[in-house]
Amino acid sequence: MSTRKIFVTFFGSGGYFVANYQWKDYISSSRYFQVVALEWMQKGVMPFRPDEVWVVLTPQARKKWTIPAAVGESSPRDQIYACAETMGVTVHEVDFDEQFSEQSVWRNFETLVRELSEKAESLGPDGELRVAVDATHSFRYFPMLVLTLFHYAYVVYGVRLDLILYATADRDTQQGSVLDLTPLAQLQQWVLETQRALKGPDASGVQRLVEEIQKSVAGQDSSLNALLSPLSKFAKKWNALWEVLRITKHFAVPTAAKDAIEALDACERRFAERGADAAAFYPLLIILRQVREQIEPLCETEWVPLMLAMVRWYVDRGMLHQAYTTMRELYYTHAAETAAMDVFDHSAREELSRLAHSVSKGASDPNRDHPSLANIPQERIDAARAFLEQFSEQISNISALRNQLNHGFFQSGKPNTSEETFRTSLEEPMAQLMEYVRAREETVNEQNTQS
Repeated sequence: MSTRKIFVTFFGSGGYFVANYQWKDYISSSRYFQVVALEWMQKGVMPFRPDEVWVVLTPQARKKWTIPAAVGESSPRDQIYACAETMGVTVHEVDFDEQFSEQSVWRNFETLVRELSEKAESLGPDGELRVAVDATHSFRYFPMLVLTLFHYAYVVYGVRLDLILYATADRDTQQGSVLDLTPLAQLQQWVLETQRALKGPDASGVQRLVEEIQKSVAGQDSSLNALLSPLSKFAKKWNALWEVLRITKHFAVPTAAKDAIEALDACERRFAERGADAAAFYPLLIILRQVREQIEPLCETEWVPLMLAMVRWYVDRGMLHQAYTTMRELYYTHAAETAAMDVFDHSAREELSRLAHSVSKGASDPNRDHPSLANIPQERIDAARAFLEQFSEQISNISALRNQLNHGFFQSGKPNTSEETFRTSLEEPMAQLMEYVRAREETVNEQNTQS
């Protein structure tokens, strides 16, 4: 895979003065922060080594670009080009419009996006474009443009934003400091990927994002990497749970859900331990609470609430055939539990299917000679039969509605049923089934108490 790294910086038209800029324990002096940043990148102080430097200039900024700010100094252009030459990298000048209008905003957006897209496409499908941005001398709306533009470039072209720098200095003391604003950009990516996972059947995007951040500048910070490590484990467990659900591997869901919750607990403990060092992750914690709310119902050990939670998961994601399959299996699973059968006994489930069919046809009694039923007390058989009798019509109705999806693909001559109608048709039986199980459990508890 070919990787290209670009340092994008804005050269403004304001007054520049010499300042001592500090990044962690390192201090460098210059009139132009771009020169300081390149010096730190060259020395490895700042863990981003660019292959190109892009300087964004407005017409007003160009008037100062080639003029020395003081006697005996080189022009800002010459200083930046000299740094780039020392590093063995090229400089590319990008022209921005400085008019104060909405049209100007979108012209500048289009200009930089076009440059980034052309560079990304030149690397080929297996290439990777990584960017560091210095927004110190950008003006007006440019800082917001940077955040929005690079989030767009990330989603559309896969451009990775490794670093956002913002430096400030006091003219009187000539002391400057540098802020790393990268977490603000990464928060947008977190929101994007977690929302995709919360609303869809795939959490692999969150896992990839953690891996990307671990490979970026942030991942090379030991304190941040200590937070990313448990987050990476959770992302893998979360994605594994969603995969189990996707392939309707029902019996594996509770274990996968518990593994994900345990990994999430470890994340939250680590964030709490790190205190102020975890400040950039606080917004993510709020999002992770929503994730927890989706996962916890899937930790159920009782089959009915567990499978109802799975049906809800499928319905919310438009996976209607999986919702139907799970709902149908839920009826037979609960009937097997009611009859004290092994819910994983395929032969027993087949016989329950026949029992359900006999109920719908009005037959008087199931086949008592079948091995799966021979040793089961009559009252258990009667309880299973009563359950199936109460819900047999709903089972048939759901099956009929499901068969009418996709323009009657499953049955010719049947009216088309919209997906929304099918969703609605599941809501009532889901609620009734939960209420039936609750009432039956109360009755059993009362009988046990009396006895």
